[in-house]
Amino acid sequence: MHVKAVIFDWAGTLVDFGSLAPLLSLKRVFEEAGVTVSEDDIRAGMGLGKLDHIKAIGFSPRAANAWAGSHDDQPFEERDAFLLHERFREISRQTAAERGKLIGGVLTASRALRDRDILIGTTTGYTRDIMERVIAVAKAQGFEAEVVVCADDVPECRPSPLALYHAMVSLGVYPASAVVKVDDTVPGLMEGKAAGAWTVGISETGNEMGLGEDAFKALPPRERLDLANAAAKRLTDAGADYVIGSVAEIANIVDDINERLADGERPELLEYEPEAA
Repeated sequence: MHVKAVIFDWAGTLVDFGSLAPLLSLKRVFEEAGVTVSEDDIRAGMGLGKLDHIKAIGFSPRAANAWAGSHDDQPFEERDAFLLHERFREISRQTAAERGKLIGGVLTASRALRDRDILIGTTTGYTRDIMERVIAVAKAQGFEAEVVVCADDVPECRPSPLALYHAMVSLGVYPASAVVKVDDTVPGLMEGKAAGAWTVGISETGNEMGLGEDAFKALPPRERLDLANAAAKRLTDAGADYVIGSVAEIANIVDDINERLADGERPELLEYEPEAA
């Protein structure tokens, strides 16, 4: 038994340091609808499929009150979420591509994995039309995954394990205990745990830190360390098997997992219960 595949998230993990593209796009979508939502409210649902993310924001107490206040006391409804999602897709096709710069260490990490005969897959909360441009931008920088599973490729997105299962089938790898899921969000980690894969949280380059690269590097060293430790704790508390600052460290984690697999250890399986229809 050994690691056969590593499945990465995209924004905040491979590209878009700080996971700012979805934040900016969601903020704009709600502002165009007359509702100001806070960064905290947006980041709370980061990692979900974007339609589900929009619903989570819109039905939250603060946003729901603001929506009613700017829409003649009409409550936020499912149809509103679908309309906002269509607008989100329009905006994100550009924003996500503009924020498609690879995070430092991605190319080195992907080479290290392939040197170990490990396949590279990805899942994302973005829909295929958004990801087509991001994939092209990443490829131009030298990164290409064997498979990209998008939110609209599966009936149910994160924290459901379906996207990870889809990636495993496409890659032809099993069991899930031979797979590692790497993500900067809690729903993304839950996707991995619900499948029975090993999970690795990203504490510095993604949603939990929530800072662009320049802002992150400008932090005083002590403040940076404190924020990174707090982000790591949130990911650990959510059940991550490992937490690293960025994907640059993933090869060492895979080596450690291989040792644990050889000793007979297996990752914890967290049963996923879908919401009632």
